[in-house]
Amino acid sequence: MITVLIIEDEAANAIRLQKMLLQSEEEIVILGVLQTVRDSIEWLEKESSPDIIFMDIRLTDGLSFEIFNQVSIKSYVIFTTAYDEYALQAFEVNGIDYLLKPIEQKKLDSSVKRIKRFMAPQLDISVIDILKKMRLQKDIYRSRFLISYKDLFITIPSTDVAYFTSENKIVHLTTHTGQRYVIRQTLDELVQELNPEDFFKVTRNYIVCLKAIQKLSQSFDYKLKLELNPPVNEIILVSRERGISFKNWLNSK
Repeated sequence: MITVLIIEDEAANAIRLQKMLLQSEEEIVILGVLQTVRDSIEWLEKESSPDIIFMDIRLTDGLSFEIFNQVSIKSYVIFTTAYDEYALQAFEVNGIDYLLKPIEQKKLDSSVKRIKRFMAPQLDISVIDILKKMRLQKDIYRSRFLISYKDLFITIPSTDVAYFTSENKIVHLTTHTGQRYVIRQTLDELVQELNPEDFFKVTRNYIVCLKAIQKLSQSFDYKLKLELNPPVNEIILVSRERGISFKNWLNSK
């Protein structure tokens, strides 16, 4: 018998996944269905660990990766999402598999069977060993952004982004051509998704692309003064502490 917990904020997807699991050849018991990061943390703090957790990544109150910061998860985790750019993070938090929606029955069955083999006591395989075998060969980062603009949806490649700014809890994406759009993510979320070869969080309110850096100079108090293209209507000062890692980042390009 395999015990399962489902973390999924869309009811239709949760129902579909339950039906697919019950159609599996394995004997599966579903312990519950949770919809938010908060509820998941509370459940995992109180209940015994299930064998497998099926975990959607984007939940109504945040990314499910936040759960790992609050509780120790001993279960095997299978991430389910419509966004392939989260694959690297999924494996970094000990995700054992990564299924793209809409989930196919064949792939679901394969994941469950694989975990069942890992659960066999005679194997004595640690999660770390499993992850080494399953680790992605290539890092996957955010490649594009779907933006709601007026009554349209437009797609902006990451290569077109000059910088991200945050002001009064509103985050804007600015392209190399100077177009500016609101994006519904925090800078902390974005910095985890962007390729660190191309983007750097220089201050609390700015993530900049290497190609957008126009000029870098040192101010009187040893902070770094940054000028961007397209230009911004304020002085960007990089702290002395962050400036060290920023210069190392620039030097490695």
